[in-house]
Amino acid sequence: MRRLAIFSFSFALAAAAYVWLLPPVWAIVTAGVLLAGMLALLAFRTDNVKRVRIAALGAAVGLLWSWGYEALKIAPLRELCGEYRTVTAQVCSVPVKTDYGCRVVARLSGGRMALYLNCPPEELSLGDTVSVKADVIDVSRGSGDENNLYFQSNDISLLGLQRGALTVEKAEKTPLSCYPALLTAKMKDRIDLVFPDDTAGIAKAILTGDRSGLSFETRNTLSVAGITHVFAVSGMHVSLLVGILMMLCLQRRKLATLISIPVMFFFAAMLGFGASVTRAVIMNSVLLIAPLVRRENDAPTSLSLALLILLAFNPWAIANVSLQLSFSCMAGILLLAPRIYHFLMKSVHEDAMSEKQGFPYRFRRHVAVIIATSIAATVFTAPLVAGVFGSVSLIGPLTNLLTMTALSAAFTLSFFAAIAAFVYAPVGAAIAWPASWLFRYALWLSGLLAKIPYAAVYTDSGYVVAWLITAYLMIFVFVLCRQERYKLRLLIGALAVTLIGAVFFSMHSSAGITLKVFDVGQGQCVFLQNGKNAVMIDCGGDEDEYDGERTARALLTRGYTGIDALILTHYDTDHTCGALQFLSRVRVKKLIVPDFLDHTGNRETILRYAQQADIPVLLVTRDIKLNFGSGMLYLYVPEDANVKNASLSALMSDEEYDILITGDMDGTGERVLAATKALPDLEVLIAGHHGSKSSTCAELLQKTAPDTVIISVGENSYGHPAQEVLDRIAAIGAAVYRTDLDGTITITR
Repeated sequence: MRRLAIFSFSFALAAAAYVWLLPPVWAIVTAGVLLAGMLALLAFRTDNVKRVRIAALGAAVGLLWSWGYEALKIAPLRELCGEYRTVTAQVCSVPVKTDYGCRVVARLSGGRMALYLNCPPEELSLGDTVSVKADVIDVSRGSGDENNLYFQSNDISLLGLQRGALTVEKAEKTPLSCYPALLTAKMKDRIDLVFPDDTAGIAKAILTGDRSGLSFETRNTLSVAGITHVFAVSGMHVSLLVGILMMLCLQRRKLATLISIPVMFFFAAMLGFGASVTRAVIMNSVLLIAPLVRRENDAPTSLSLALLILLAFNPWAIANVSLQLSFSCMAGILLLAPRIYHFLMKSVHEDAMSEKQGFPYRFRRHVAVIIATSIAATVFTAPLVAGVFGSVSLIGPLTNLLTMTALSAAFTLSFFAAIAAFVYAPVGAAIAWPASWLFRYALWLSGLLAKIPYAAVYTDSGYVVAWLITAYLMIFVFVLCRQERYKLRLLIGALAVTLIGAVFFSMHSSAGITLKVFDVGQGQCVFLQNGKNAVMIDCGGDEDEYDGERTARALLTRGYTGIDALILTHYDTDHTCGALQFLSRVRVKKLIVPDFLDHTGNRETILRYAQQADIPVLLVTRDIKLNFGSGMLYLYVPEDANVKNASLSALMSDEEYDILITGDMDGTGERVLAATKALPDLEVLIAGHHGSKSSTCAELLQKTAPDTVIISVGENSYGHPAQEVLDRIAAIGAAVYRTDLDGTITITR
C-alpha cells in the first residue's frame, strides 16, 4: 500500500476520533503514545513495520493537527458565544430567503458564521458589513441538544440568531474574495434567463450544485432512481470541464494545464470549495501535472492527497456527508470498477473487435464502463447512504446506464449556454434548447424507473438492514475467496436470493387488523389495514413533504405499492402537508376529503393534484360507510362544518374490535358525536387535536371507554398534550401512548 495513502487514511481516522470521540487532553496523550510507539519501532526494517510506523505517524499528526486547529482557530471564536452578543461581520455569501427573513454566511475575525436575520435578502449584498445583536452558538461540537456538526464541517464555526437591531454598512465595491460567489449568482440569473422554467432548476443544480430550484418530489425521484450524485458537482463535472478546455486548447497539453488548473480552482471557489468538487479538482490537477514532470499519475495517491489537503484546512470536514460519499465513491471506482469492467469485457477479443467491429466494441466498452463505475460506487457508498438517508437504490445502475450519456451532454451544453448568455442571450437560449430536452428525458426516465416496485429499499425494515449486513459479509468473503471459478456468479445469486427473502419477509403482514400511527412530529398520519384493504387517514406533520415520503416508504417497504384510499379529516397543514408527496409515491385508488370551506389553500392544491394524477375524488357531504376487510369503515360528518377544527371522524369496526379517529375535532363536536352516533366501546382512540385540552372530552371517553388512547404529538408551543387530557384519560383507566415519547406506534390484531 502506498505511503501517502497510509498516512492520509490514518490522519483521517485520527481527525474522526478527535471530532466525535476524544476530548482534547486525551487526544494529546494518545498522540504522544503513538509517537513513542513509532520511535520504538525505528529499529525494525521490515515492510510491515514501516507501514505501521507511517500509520502511527499519520494518526499522531492527525490528532495534534486537529487539536491545534481547535485551539488556534475555533477556541477564540467561542468567546463570542452567548445571548445578546454584538456581532460585526462581512457578508460573504448571497443571502438566502427564510421564513423569517434571510440567512447569510458572514466572515468575522478568525472564521465564519451563519447568521439568521429578520431582514429580507434584498437589503443585503456581498461585501456588506453587518452589526447585530444576536444569540451566538458554537457548532463545532454540537448546537443545542443535537450533535449537529454540519456547519463546522463546512468551515462555519458559529451560528447567530438575530435578537436586536441590525445595522448594515453597504460596501462601496464587491471584495475580490466575493467574486466567485458573485459570479455564481450571476450565472444562476443567466440560467433563469435562457432556460425554460421546467429545466432551469435542474440546469442550476448540475452546473452549480444548487438544488433549491428542484422540488422535493423531483429530488426524491432522483434519489430513488439512484442519480442524485449527478447534481453534487464532483468528478464527472470537473472532468467534463477539463475536457472542454482541452478541446478549446486544441489538445495542447501544456497550454491546457496552465489554463485548466486555475479555471478548476475558480470553479471550486464558485461552489464554496465543497468537498466533492475540491477532491475532483485536486485529483484532476495531479492528472494534468504528472506527465509534464515525467511522473505517472497514481489515482490512489492523488485521492489520498486530496483527502489530506481537505482535512488540513478543516479537520471537521471529516463529518461532512458529501466528503464521505465523494471519497467512498471514488475509492469504489478505483478498487472495484476495474475488476467489474474486465469481467464484463472478458469475452471480447479486443483486437478483433476494434479492427472488424469498431463501433460495437466501443459501444460495449462504453456500456461496461458505466455499469462497472455505477456498481462499484454503489457498493462502497450504499452503507453510508442507508445509514444517513435510510434508503438504497437498486435501480441505480440501470438509471445511470440509460441517462449518464445524456446528462454528460446536457452539462456540456448547459455550460456553453450559460457562458453564451453573458454575451448574447438568444444564443444561450438556442444552446439551452437541446440541453433542456436532454434534462426532460433524464427526468422522465428517472420518474418511470423510480415507480418500479422496489426500485429502492429502505431501512424502515429490519429485514432490509439484515440483508445489507449479510450482503457485505458475503462481499467480504468473496474478496477473500481464492477460488475464481463460479465465485462471482455465486455471489450475485446469493445477493439476489437474500434480497428477495428480505423483501418477502418485509411484505409479510397479518391478515388481521393493523393500526400504525406514524411519528411525524406535531401532526397526524395514521395507517389502517384490515385484511386486503388499507387506507391512510391524514398525511401531515412538521416536516412537510418529508412526512409524506416517510409514510410512503413505510408502506412500500411492507409491499403496499397501492392502497384503497387516502382520507383527509380536514385541511390543516399539519394533517395534509405530506399528501402530495404520498400520492406521488403510492398508488391511491380514491381520495376521500370533506366538503368543507378551507382557508389554508390546501384543499384546492390537493384536488388539483388529484385531477392531474387522474385520482378519483369523493367529497364527503354526509355520513358514509365503506366495506373494509371483514368489517366496516364509517365516516361521520360534523354537525357544524364551519366551526374551527371541524373534522371528519373515522370509525373502523370489525366484530369486537373498534378504532376511532376524530382529527382535530373539539369537545363540542365530540359531545355531539357521542350523543348522535352509535359509537361502540373502543379498543383504540386517537386523541383529538394532538391532546389539546379542548378535545378528547370526558363525555366521549365515558361513552366509548377506550382501552388504549394514542396521542399523535411532537415538540410544540401549544402545551400538547394538556395535563387535563392526560388526567381525563387516566380517570377511565386507559393506557396512553405518545408518538413524541414512543415513536411510531403499531398495534396489530
